[in-house]
This record gives sequence, structure tokens and C-alpha cells, in this order.
Amino acid sequence: MLGSMEQTLLGGRYQVVRRLGSGGFSRTFLVSDLHLPNHPRCVIKQLKVQDKDTGTLDMARRLFDTEARVLYQLGNHPQIPALLAHFEEDQEFYLAQEYIEGSRLNRQVEEGKPWSETRVVLLLQEVLEILSFVHRQQVIHRDIKPSNLIRRHRDGKLVLIDFGAVKQVTSSPLLDAETGATNITVAIGTHGYMPNEQYAGKPRFSSDVYAVGMLGIRALTGLHPQKIDEDPVTSELAWRHHAPETSSALTAVLDKMVRYDFRDRYPTAQEALEALQNLPNPLHGLVGTQIYQTWMRGSQGRGPTFPGDDYDSTLGPTETSEPTAFADDQDSTSLFPVDLAYSNGSTSGALPLVVPDVLEEEFKLPVRLGSLLAVGLLSTFGFGLVIWRSGLTIAFEPSNQTVTIPFQRAGTPSLATDLSMLLPPEEKATYLSRQGDRLWDQGSYPDALDIYNEAVEVQIDYAPAYLGRCKTLISLKRPVEAIAACDDALAYSTYYPEAVRSKGNAEEQQGHLLAALELYESANRLMPAMAEAWLDRGRVLQKLGRSAEALAAIDQAIARDRESAEAWTVRGEAALALKRYDHAIIALEKALQIDPDYGPAQDLRQRARRLLGR
Repeated sequence: MLGSMEQTLLGGRYQVVRRLGSGGFSRTFLVSDLHLPNHPRCVIKQLKVQDKDTGTLDMARRLFDTEARVLYQLGNHPQIPALLAHFEEDQEFYLAQEYIEGSRLNRQVEEGKPWSETRVVLLLQEVLEILSFVHRQQVIHRDIKPSNLIRRHRDGKLVLIDFGAVKQVTSSPLLDAETGATNITVAIGTHGYMPNEQYAGKPRFSSDVYAVGMLGIRALTGLHPQKIDEDPVTSELAWRHHAPETSSALTAVLDKMVRYDFRDRYPTAQEALEALQNLPNPLHGLVGTQIYQTWMRGSQGRGPTFPGDDYDSTLGPTETSEPTAFADDQDSTSLFPVDLAYSNGSTSGALPLVVPDVLEEEFKLPVRLGSLLAVGLLSTFGFGLVIWRSGLTIAFEPSNQTVTIPFQRAGTPSLATDLSMLLPPEEKATYLSRQGDRLWDQGSYPDALDIYNEAVEVQIDYAPAYLGRCKTLISLKRPVEAIAACDDALAYSTYYPEAVRSKGNAEEQQGHLLAALELYESANRLMPAMAEAWLDRGRVLQKLGRSAEALAAIDQAIARDRESAEAWTVRGEAALALKRYDHAIIALEKALQIDPDYGPAQDLRQRARRLLGR
């Protein structure tokens, strides 16, 4: 069967290279896209339909289209594989997704090899940051586990794959492959990472939080979750004695993440992330001395080793997976914290570049800069170099060092400008755009505009720089130029709902309300989870005097973000126009609870009270 598929172009464009995996509901292939220059590789997931009668196919088709739109939306995140295409062929359904080259995390979370608390905290924070985005899009992943996290080769970032949303398409309305029974509500997940409500087919956002907590406990204890017992009285996990050195603060956070009753957990990934970020001294006094180290190639493809590690890996129980993106493990890339160590003064032997998350995030420093920086910087200092700038640390350590002595903070000149000059165009454009974003957040609009313009000069097709330019020009009350910038962003990224929404902001600023409304409606269709576009739509509808429609749009915005004072204020204004005075007062009171100094809400509340004679 595979041989015949290799001779066939899927969707008329994808040439099968090899099969990557298969499961009860899908098969996954590595393919080449023959319609694009250089035939780049991507992943095709073929979704199986067990029963191909007309009713089942129609239902599967509707669900498939819905879930493909969700995945398209999620792929906007840089640490989630992008959905490139979805199509139906010969009554089979196919998803084409970005191919992630990297190493699965289960190659690092090894049986019998506990991680340090610092490593665990940093891992959990990175996973929860991605998951927070997923939850904001109203999506539950349902299968968080080490094999569904890939450490990407090109930048060392974690990538979250294999979304439960895809599995809803293949399982819910169809036949169970083993029993033949129809599954209306199906438990999807992996044993050990799946809480009780998910077993019952009723997953919640906190079900994902549970899985991430189990990931942390597995890393801390070195034990697969299925080997951790439950308390016979409370049904809570009895894991603490397997990691007795864990701080009480982290233990409390993990315990809350994995509570048996979902109502006792953090409700979403964002709350769990905030709890981790608020840990008292979460890195145990090693902030600035615990950093991320990137290896482009690990020993025998295994990734980095740490003092005391051996080369023999014993993995835990097999975790089956149906990947939507697949990582080859031949060349392992890892990004983990290590203690900085003084060098013995020798420059012989391997000197891996040590780069912290702050640097990797802010400057996008590629690992290939290591040798260049080593030559210039080590010759100046003669020992392991430390550069500290607002939490930024760069250091080298000898590969045979066994005793670690933390460096202390050192005051040295900024290297930001020099580093940006060394970056290749696409990474420099990213670096500049993020600098522009920070300036825009601070209200430094002229400076932000200069930075975005520089990013465009560096890489003319970098859509985020054009979007930044558009938003900044709106803030500077230059809507005509802003529209041109948003059009440029859309020319280089055809799926860019944020740019559609910003173009609507520019049209609204000019008083072109109908044109703005059309753009906001388009943004809603492209990204239904974007609360800001629903708020924009409701605000314009209210300006047009269409209060009932405005109320409906604002309710959509509030359902996605209940902490927007502007949304509650517009709701109050619409209710007031519809003479629903009590509803207006309630909405305006809510707006002022969120922001007591929000002027429009204060003014409208006074007006509503006058109308009610209060």
C-alpha cells in the first residue's frame, strides 16, 4: 500500500517520502510539496473513516472542516506546527502541517534520571506559555506528554504537537476501530497523563493543567506516572516521597495542578503559569547563574549530558502517539539549564556556547555564533565569560568541568547592537520587531516606527514588521499610511487576522464605519477566539446605531475576555440605547470594578443613573 502511495501525489502536489507513524484513526507521512520551489518537506496526516456511508461521511466532513479551521488558527503560534492545507480525496481526509525537525522530549525525560528543580520549573513555564495560547483559543489539547513536545533544532524551542482537536474529527461520530461501537463521547489521551474527568469523556482546560503537572512530576521523580501510587483515602497522587528535596513551594503548585477533582486545580494554563512565575525565588537563588545551554548535536544523537550522566538511556513505558508533526531523533537539539562554572583558563577542548532563555527570546541568537563570540571574547577575558545586562548572561564552560561555582553578576557593556548586527536577516527582523513591540507597548510610537521600518529594510517580506508599522501609525493618527502597512502585511501573509483587524482600526479612525465593520467581521471568521475583533465589531455596530447587534457581538467578546473594561462599557452603552437600564448599570459597574478610573464607564453610569432617577 505504501509503495503505491509513493507513486501518487496526494492532493495533486504532495509526494510521499516515507511513513512516520500510524494509529487507530490516522496515518502520518513525511512528504515533499512539489508545487513549491525546492520541494520543501511537510507532514501529511491521513484521517481514517471506518464507516463510509453517506451520513457518516457528511458528518466527518463537517467536523473535519471545523477542526481544520481551529488548527489553522492555532498554527499562528510560533511553537505550534502551522496547518498548510486540508483536503479530501477519495473519501479520505488529509491535513498538511509544518514539519518540525527536532528531538522529542521523551528522549530527555528518562526513567530513573530525575531532573533538578530548576530544570523542571523552566520546562513547565515553557509548556504552559504555549498552552495558555491554546486555551485562549478555546481549545483543549487533551494529550500533553513528553512525546508530544519536540525540541526544535533550529532555535531550541519546544513545539507542541498532536492536538486532540484533530482526534475529535476522527473519533467522536465514527466507529471505534476495535469494538465497532459508535462513540459519541470518547476519552482521548494517554494513561498516566489523563485525569478522571477526561477518562469519562468530559475534558476541561484543567485536564491539560493536570497533564503538565504530571510531566513535571515525572521529570522530578524519574518515574513514569503509571508507577506513582494514589493515596487510598483521598485519591491524590502520592509522589512527594519520590522527590523529597523538592521545595515546598513547587510541591504546592504541582499538587494543585494534579488534584483529583478538577475544581481544585488551576482552571487554565495561564493561572498555573502565574503560580509558577510567583514562586518565592523559584530558581533557588540561582537566578542569573542558571541558564539555558544549546547543543546543536548531542552525543550519539541523544542531546546534552550533565555531570554524572551516563550514555545508556532507559526509557519508560511506551507512549503511543499519532503525531501531527514528527521529529527525527538522529540529530538532537536540547535547551536546558546548567550551573555556570569557572574555566581552568584553557581554551582547548569543546566549549559549548551557553545562552539563556532571555537572550534566546530577546535576541534570537543563533548557536552558530558560538565560535565567533568565543574567539573574540575569550581572548579578552581568558576564562569563562559572563556578560550581564538586565538578566542577560552569556558564558562558556569547559566540557570536562565537574565542579560548578556560580558566577556573580558582572557589569559589562551592552552587546545588543553588536549581536543584532551579527544576526542573519530573518532573525534580525524578528529581533527588531520585538524591540518595536516593546516600544509600542511603552507608548514610544516614533521610536517604535523607526525600529519597524528598519526591520522591513532588513527583510522586506517580514509580515509582523508591517503589522507593527500599521499599529504604530494608527497610534500616531496616520490611518492612510496605516492601511498601506496592513495591506503589505496581508500581501506577505495571507492568513493574518491581526492585520485584518488593525486595518479595520485604521478605517474606523477615518470614520469609514461600514468598511471597518466588514473587516472586523472578516477577522471574526478567520479567528473566532480573538476577543479584540469582537469588541471592535460591537463598538462600530453601536456607533452605527445597531445596538441589538452590538450587544450580541460584545457578548462574544466578553465570553473570550471578561476582564475588558471597554467591552463591559460598550455593553452598557448598547443596553442603555435599548432601554435596558438595569442591564446597563450592571455592565458599567462591572467595567468600573475592572478599572475604577475608566472615564467612559463613569460618564455612562452617571447618565444611566439620571435616567433611572437614582
